[in-house]
Amino acid sequence: MINKNWIKVIGLAATAIGFGATLLTDWVNDKKMTEEINVKISEALSKISGTTTD
Repeated sequence: MINKNWIKVIGLAATAIGFGATLLTDWVNDKKMTEEINVKISEALSKISGTTTD
């Protein structure tokens, strides 16, 4: 009986860890995308104004 409870606890913990990892990955990907968008906007604006951004 104790083994069944431990298996349930481990299963729930693994699910929670997987869910947390998914949320963290999505957050990091969102930050990367935001940074890429900002760089592309800066490049486009610099082309329009005739200046360079390095």
